[in-house]
Formats: sequence, structure tokens, C-alpha cells
Amino acid sequence: MCTLEKKLLSTINNSILKFEQMLKTNSVFYFDSTEFVDISHHYIEEANYKLANKAIKMGLKQHPNNIDLMLLNSELLIFNSKYEDASKILNYVQEIDPENREVYLQKATIYSKNNLSQEAIEILKRALVFIDDKVDIWNMIAMEFLLIEDFESAIPFFKKCLYHDDEDYQSLYNLIFCYENIGLIDESVNELSQVLEKRPYSKIAWYQLGKTYKKIGKLKESISAFDFAIISDDQFVSAYIEKAKILEKLKKHNEALENYKIAIELSEPNSYIYFKISKCYKKLDNKKLFLDYIKKALREEPSNEKAWVYLINFYLKRNNLRQSRYLAKKALENNCNSFLILEINAFINKSLGNNIKAIGYYKEIINIQENQSWKIWKNLLKCILEAEDWSQLLIMSLRAKKHFSKKPFIDFIISGCLLKDGKLNEAIYFYQSGSKLSKIPLKLRESFPEFIQNKTLLV
Repeated sequence: MCTLEKKLLSTINNSILKFEQMLKTNSVFYFDSTEFVDISHHYIEEANYKLANKAIKMGLKQHPNNIDLMLLNSELLIFNSKYEDASKILNYVQEIDPENREVYLQKATIYSKNNLSQEAIEILKRALVFIDDKVDIWNMIAMEFLLIEDFESAIPFFKKCLYHDDEDYQSLYNLIFCYENIGLIDESVNELSQVLEKRPYSKIAWYQLGKTYKKIGKLKESISAFDFAIISDDQFVSAYIEKAKILEKLKKHNEALENYKIAIELSEPNSYIYFKISKCYKKLDNKKLFLDYIKKALREEPSNEKAWVYLINFYLKRNNLRQSRYLAKKALENNCNSFLILEINAFINKSLGNNIKAIGYYKEIINIQENQSWKIWKNLLKCILEAEDWSQLLIMSLRAKKHFSKKPFIDFIISGCLLKDGKLNEAIYFYQSGSKLSKIPLKLRESFPEFIQNKTLLV
């Protein structure tokens, strides 16, 4: 830090101390407008918005016509979603200073926060006419186009940002994202290649190139790009992981393991990487290390749904239903709203002959989200059918009918339940509805002997 910077910092610190002393003593001290601006900026950076607001208000009392303080005031109002009040201040400032850059940026922010991206874009384009440093404006325009998924319009503005600064990797990432969303993969490759011509050791560009090649199935080229990213930075954890994922896909599990293990050595204990290592060991038929690493994954992140499912399935494939049930219950404790884990619990209990519990799990899935797959609904109905709880079966079948109106299985069940309840006319309606699409399954004939007994249905 140079002498001038130290002096400025010391001056600001003195102003802050003086301001806080004034608040403690309920005194009124005079500050020039620059001091109030510096004090306000300090508190905003510290996320102490209460004191920032106090400084701005006091500043405006002493300097009511100071534009910088007005704009800081509107900035805080926007932060607190008081858009109308902020707009009034911005309109007033604009009358005084029609080419004030900050006015346009804040107005654009208000439009954006109100989901008015087109209006935000228009006002930002107006600002470009008289603002010399256009990079921030280009980026804001591009991001607004991204928000409305107008990728083609966003591209030229991200390119402008990248042309201005070829190390602007966020703009590079966004540019590649736009190209890929409109199917211009070759353009992504060309853009990244141009960056690499200028900066051959750009780890980010190599990494993005690797991901792009992966998306179009050029796996060898992808691995090569990740290797260059690693050469550029041998601590680049993400590059090791992405390379390992491709090696895993190519069934080169030992090589994948090497890269995953380097990644875990370079990073903090990571549930995702432990899980990926466990999968490799499973493919290599190393049961012990598979279990060691998947347990590490779950210790690091008990809510890791994929790891739980993988571990439970390991025991299910070995017909160890007791251990599977124990693990499924543990998994549910850490993923109480997971449809997949609830379904596994239902399946295991059904396999163990505990229909009542299986029904409970299936109903829990549906109660969380009614619009489930036909598979879930069908399994639920089958469980209730086996339990011979006819009233519950009717209720749940009618609920299922709302989502699957053309499933004859549901019509036949409703018809059977109605027959058991002595409601013949209604039963006939649903039986005929189902018969238009399918023959009645043998299982339902066995569950509902009433179908045979009521000859009217067969007419």
C-alpha cells in the first residue's frame, strides 16, 4: 500500500471514529459531503445497513443537494425493495444530472428486480451513448438477455466484454453457455481456441474446452483439454474430477480412481468425490473399499441421496432385505421428503410382506406431491388391493383417476369396490369404461369375484 493510500485510509477511519463517537454522545458534528459518502460506503461494504442509512440521512441533512448521497440513499431503498421511493430520487437526480451513469444503472436494477428485463435493456442501451467505460453496461445488458433466455442477443455483448478483457472468464463462461443453448457448439470451440491462442496457459479456457468436447462426445479430446488445464494448474480440483468422470465412462476405473484421489487430496473431505470413488471400487468388484468409501461419503453428507440408494441397492441385490430395510430407514431420517427413498422403503416392506407399512410409504409420496408417476400409483393400489381394504382402495382409486383417466386398471378397481358396496349402476359405468380399453386382468377377477357373479356386467 502506497503512502497516499495509507493516508486516505487513515482519514476515512478517523471519520468513522468521529461519526460513531457522535452517535454515542448524541452530539451533532459537521462532516463534509465526501466524509459522509466514505462513511456510508464503509458501512455498506460491512453490510451494516442500519448505520449506513443513518450516515446517509445525516449527510443529506447537512448536504441536501449532494448527488452522491442521494444515489446512496436510492441504492439502499432498492436493496430494501422500496422501488417507488428510489425511483422518485433517481428521477430528481436525472433532472439535475441527465448523464449520470449511476442513475441509469439503478433504474435498470429496479426494472430487472420487477422482471422487466426489456425495459432494463432499453435504459442500459441509452446509457451507452454517453458513458465512456461501457464494460459494466455491456455485461448488464447481456445478463438481462440471459434472464429472458434470449441467448442470441446476449452473445455480442458477452463478446464485447471478452474482447475488452480476455481474462474475463465469467463472460467467457456465459458466452459458451449461450452458444451451447442455441446449438452452436462449433462456435464454442472456436471462441475457446481464440482465447487459448492468446493465453495458452489459461486453465479456465482449457477446462471449458474439455467440458464442451465432452458434450459432443469427443471424449479423447476432452481428456486432452483437461490434461492441459491440469498442466496449467496442478491444483485444479475440478479438472481432475471432470477427467475422472470421463475415464469412468470409458470404463477405465483404475485411471478414474487415480484422478478422484488426487482431487480428494487437494480438497476438503468431499461426499461427492468419496461417492464417485466408491462407485469405481464397486465396478472393480472391491467390496471392502466400496463400502469404506460410500460410508465416508455418508459421514460427510448424511443427506447424500444417491449414496444411500447405491448402498441400499448393494444389499438388495444380495437379497439382504433386513439390512436393506435398516439402511432405508436411516436414509429416510436424513432425506425425509425424498420420493426415491420413500419408494425404496415401500418396496422393501412390500417384499418383506408388510403391506401396511408399504402403503404408508406410498401414500406419503403422494401426499407430498399428488401428481406422481403411474408406477407409484399402481404399486400403491396393488398394495391396498392385497390388504383388501376396500374403502381405502376406492378412495385412492378415485384420486388416481383424476391423474390417469385412461387407465382401465383403475376403472376395474373402482367398479369392483362399488360392487362390494352394492352400487351396481355406478359399477357398470366404470366396468364398461375400462372394458373399452382392455380386458380385465386375472388378478382383479380373483380379487373381485363379484364380476363373475353379476352377469349384467358381461352384457
